[in-house]
Amino acid sequence: MSTKIRESVKKLSHGKELEQALPEYLELALDIHDSHARLKFMMEYYVFYEMITEGINPYINTAEDIAQALHQAVRVLMDPASFGEEERSRQRENLLKLRTEVTDRMQVLTAYVDRFVVYEYILNRMQYRFEDQEVIAEDSVFAQEVLNFIFATKDNMAINDNIRMVIGQLPMRMTRSHYFDLIRESISVYKGSDKSALEGHLYMFRTNAMLYRTDDMEKYFTEFVPVIKEFDELDYENMTAEMYQIYAEKLRTNASKLNDISDLYMLIQKLINGAYSMYLADGGQKAADKIPAAQLVIRGINELFLHEESAIWEKNEEHPLESEEDKLYWLGEHFPEIEGMQERIYESMTTADAVLEETIKSEKEQITKLGLMEGFTHLQQLMQLASGSDFVELEWKDEEEKVTAQDAEKAAEQIVTELKQEFKGQSRLVRRAIMANTLEKIPVFFSTPQEVADYISQSLMLCDDEAEKYASKQLIQEMMG
Repeated sequence: MSTKIRESVKKLSHGKELEQALPEYLELALDIHDSHARLKFMMEYYVFYEMITEGINPYINTAEDIAQALHQAVRVLMDPASFGEEERSRQRENLLKLRTEVTDRMQVLTAYVDRFVVYEYILNRMQYRFEDQEVIAEDSVFAQEVLNFIFATKDNMAINDNIRMVIGQLPMRMTRSHYFDLIRESISVYKGSDKSALEGHLYMFRTNAMLYRTDDMEKYFTEFVPVIKEFDELDYENMTAEMYQIYAEKLRTNASKLNDISDLYMLIQKLINGAYSMYLADGGQKAADKIPAAQLVIRGINELFLHEESAIWEKNEEHPLESEEDKLYWLGEHFPEIEGMQERIYESMTTADAVLEETIKSEKEQITKLGLMEGFTHLQQLMQLASGSDFVELEWKDEEEKVTAQDAEKAAEQIVTELKQEFKGQSRLVRRAIMANTLEKIPVFFSTPQEVADYISQSLMLCDDEAEKYASKQLIQEMMG
């Protein structure tokens, strides 16, 4: 396959015999993406079944409706001979709707998770008001240790990651006006970038700053609303040891639950993406026959989920498969058959994808003339689905609008206005937590190592809350290893 796709790509690059080269490339690329999706889905579907049957994630009931709809779509996909094009088209559209719904639910979960990060920041810094402190390095020695850690590498990206990590844990003693200026600067760097990049940054910032609101919060995971209200209304400044223990435990319990639910929906989205990819590639029985192990495992897991009797289990001629455990074990024995296959297919997929965007741009007229535009559009979506971003938008934009200086300034002022409103009536502990949580996510705002050193020293010097300072040092020490 890798040789064929390389030869096909070479033909396209020469721009000759396009009437033959374009459909040949399209067929090969769709086939490669189908194989990649099948192998990935085979593994993830198996893991999903294990998660459900072994009770690894106790919150499957929150997604039972989505899971059942997914299983029906997979059933139609795995048995192309029994279902017509109309039903296949209907199931493909259903998967798109499921994908949108899971995205909506994940946005609610992300907003809640990020709020609990802020609450955790506050409680972590109160911990040593009520617990004994051990001996720890004094400020100047500690500051030097942190600097040594930050600049121990020559890799600028690693240095910036280290700086952001430290900023997120140091005592926050920055003035609000300086903080707002830094936020404005962080948004100004998006001038000239794609608008989607700025929108992604603003979404991320709002969730980390507890600014994100959506009507879906009234539909999904409403059990967390009273818990969040409780944490929002806590008097952190005057918290007793008893209250601290109660809310530290409540935080752990709810954060753990949120993480489990998020993990569940992340896996479901991967499965929806995989199933949708196979529908887009539309390989039918030919694709199913190409990787028999994947077809067998996916179909077997699907029938275990749907509790249907099937002739598939008769393929094991050695002994009858009666229990679900026996069937799952037998399916698992087919994984060695695909060993090394995924790496080879990924290499071919990378080769095919490398020329896709340029081919569509340069040969759009010829692609349209040959009636191949729908296939190439599907290929664009397959490339996006295989990109590693499970929640990527599937709308392909040839030329995206760029962020103007006016756009960036307007977005910055809107964010600052929202922050000022959020800070009104908030305790200083909540404000500091939000500031730390957001500064950790924006581009590094230091120009020299000396500026970094000054910031660390000043943060420690201005912190007169010994419990907070001790907690910050402990957390940074843990991160430094």
